[in-house]
Amino acid sequence: MFKIKHKMKILYISNSIIPSRSANSIHVMKMCQAFADNGHELILLAPDKKKRYEKKVDNLYEHYGVKENFIIKKLWCPNIKGGAFLYTLGIFFYLIVNKKFNLVYGRFIYGCYVASLLKNKVIYESHAPIYEETNYGLKFFRQLIKSKYFKKLVVISQALKDIYLENGFLNSEKIQVAHDGADEVLDFDSTIDLLGGVNRLKVGYVGHLYKGKGIEIIAAIADKVKDDVEFHVIGGNEKDINIWKNNIVNKNVFFYGYVPHKKVGNYINALDICLLPNQKVVFGYGTKGTGMNLSKFTSPLKVFEYMSHKKPIIASDLPVLKEVLNENNSIIVKCDNIIEWINAIEKLKSSTSREKIAKQALSDFNNYTWKNRASRLMSNL
Repeated sequence: MFKIKHKMKILYISNSIIPSRSANSIHVMKMCQAFADNGHELILLAPDKKKRYEKKVDNLYEHYGVKENFIIKKLWCPNIKGGAFLYTLGIFFYLIVNKKFNLVYGRFIYGCYVASLLKNKVIYESHAPIYEETNYGLKFFRQLIKSKYFKKLVVISQALKDIYLENGFLNSEKIQVAHDGADEVLDFDSTIDLLGGVNRLKVGYVGHLYKGKGIEIIAAIADKVKDDVEFHVIGGNEKDINIWKNNIVNKNVFFYGYVPHKKVGNYINALDICLLPNQKVVFGYGTKGTGMNLSKFTSPLKVFEYMSHKKPIIASDLPVLKEVLNENNSIIVKCDNIIEWINAIEKLKSSTSREKIAKQALSDFNNYTWKNRASRLMSNL
């Protein structure tokens, strides 16, 4: 077993499927590593849902590219209706037996509420408005924030904080904004041999292909740019990829499908330009039909991964993205204006222009490492 110098003993409660391809599972694993990197002793609780695990994963830590400096504990959670309540019951008994935590941190509202009932100090992190989750979730949240053991709510954008303030749940002092993050990059030279030709400008996108994420913009751009530009799409499921392969006539778009997170950096290193083409309406996995528009409050991991790899970014002019990006560390364009996207790519054909923006992006990224994020969250406790 590993040894670290402890400051606090933290229990992180998650409902993420680990291992999986989800961004929320990446976030959880990276934050657990970051708390441990700051000297805390950390145990991660996650639901044991073997039928939904990513296949052929032998080592959870290696799969996510994190250090083995925290403990992962799986609790029974059957893949049935009501499974979340059974998982919550498991958390309750786990906390009854294990009473020595200085802090419970989590993104699972049921578990955080139970922890407060057992007189544990609790920080709850939210990546979406709680009122757009289940009715039970909202009820537990209302009870949690009344508890004297509730310390604060962490949200991933100022826009999301504003939503909570507008709904009157908490005062401003109880809500801390902490944008997502990325690891500090130590290796900028390891790359993947991308498909396509030589001496071409390699423009890339990393992420899902949900409607509104921007693949429709990439398809439109690809049809109109000059022959010296290629597009490389890293991510997406097989169904979505096949749909877009059939819709895109040009041969300058290359799809790579799912890539384990620990290998994504090598793909980003190989790119000349990175795109963040989110549209005004984005529905992620499980949100379609709920009315939850992620574009209003999201904090995409790819923003910080692009910045950490010192890449010039072209991004949509969405207010939430401009909380991090600006005219110095990126090029901001109207999200649905194809001409502006093409002009931005043309501008960045100049290596001097690319280097100037990329250098500023990397400099600004120093505020967004996972370790720094974890450190800020532990301040003033």
